[in-house]
Amino acid sequence: MRTAPADLMVSPANKDVLTRMNAIPMEAAASQARPAPDICVYHSFEPVEQEWRMLEAGRHVSLHQSLTWCKAWAANMSPELAIVVGRMRGRTVFILPLEIVSTDLGRIARFIGARHSNLNTGLFNESFALGLSKADLKAIFSSIRQQMAGRADLIQLTNMPQTWRGVPVPWLYPGGIENQNKAYQLPLRPTMDETLEQIHAKRKRKLYRKSIRQFEAAGGYDHVTAETPEEKDALLTAFFRQKAQRLQAMHLPNPFREDNVQAFFRDAAHSSQEAPNTALSLHALRMKDDDRTIVAIAGLSRKGDHVICQFGSVEDDIVPGASPGEFLYYLIIEEACANRVALFDFGIGYQLYKKSWCPVETQHYDVMIPVSLRGRIGASAISAATRLKAAIKRNRPLYALIQRLRADKQGSPAPDQDD
Repeated sequence: MRTAPADLMVSPANKDVLTRMNAIPMEAAASQARPAPDICVYHSFEPVEQEWRMLEAGRHVSLHQSLTWCKAWAANMSPELAIVVGRMRGRTVFILPLEIVSTDLGRIARFIGARHSNLNTGLFNESFALGLSKADLKAIFSSIRQQMAGRADLIQLTNMPQTWRGVPVPWLYPGGIENQNKAYQLPLRPTMDETLEQIHAKRKRKLYRKSIRQFEAAGGYDHVTAETPEEKDALLTAFFRQKAQRLQAMHLPNPFREDNVQAFFRDAAHSSQEAPNTALSLHALRMKDDDRTIVAIAGLSRKGDHVICQFGSVEDDIVPGASPGEFLYYLIIEEACANRVALFDFGIGYQLYKKSWCPVETQHYDVMIPVSLRGRIGASAISAATRLKAAIKRNRPLYALIQRLRADKQGSPAPDQDD
């Protein structure tokens, strides 16, 4: 189904969120036809770093397309880069930072670091997006196909919202394939009490008080944020261990298993950015025992007033029944309210705890741009698989049944996430 419905699904009590975050209708993008931008494809970051820094400053540009994030990925994964740059009258109006990977379906150009991206927009000038028409985009895609001929079979742009922070994402103007996963967000108010009123405030406060009692009975806890390189490395090492054990118990693949992926997250954590922007900060819930046991970890990124959760892990058996992950997120969100964060983003993929925190659901879409015949076949196969997954996940009873059957077959607990 080629569609472009509104990217946010909100509860009746939160329709103001939709108005503030996505106030620009798609029809505003239509304009008179203009000359297509000049398209260049670069194989390294250096020729476009200055232009990149200027475009990434827009609040409508995903932090996953920041130069810091993309360079950290490239430094560890050594991908074949294809940085697509569009210029009009000598001015850079968009950048699509792509890497080319070889797959069974051919050579696919995708967003740099797409394997670990919760949100993609590409980089573009706001006025360019608002003045773009479908005809303009068709001409741009045609030019990009010509530039990529012989290098890639398919361009695959994934995990894109229809609009982001009030600006339409232009690559979706003709419509996109509905991604099987949504993202989940919690708009933050000036205080934690005001923030909780959007969701199940009474239940959240009850769980919070219960967790405090249980952790204090077990000797107490600290909410820590890694500051030094040594602290960051220690928390990342603990996270990789906790996550590996959890996924192994579920008989699920571990996306953090590879050494170069772990090195990427270490580089992101150690990178420096101008405050309040942070490529990766690490929070933990630590017991006040002799071993200073880490019972929950969360990795967060921040761009302006937007915080997105990149990953999390827990040790459930240290203080049974205390819900360490839920408790840590409560403390993090309370701190974020005080630090003037406007949007706390739990990222893509359904999980029960995300649903319990988030009144806002953002639908993501994918766009396939075949370059060769093999790419056209590959696009059809990927699109069909994505549509099937989306249809299954929309049917919650069917999806729950499939998870239970898979868990029974593997002799493990049913997963509560879209791994």
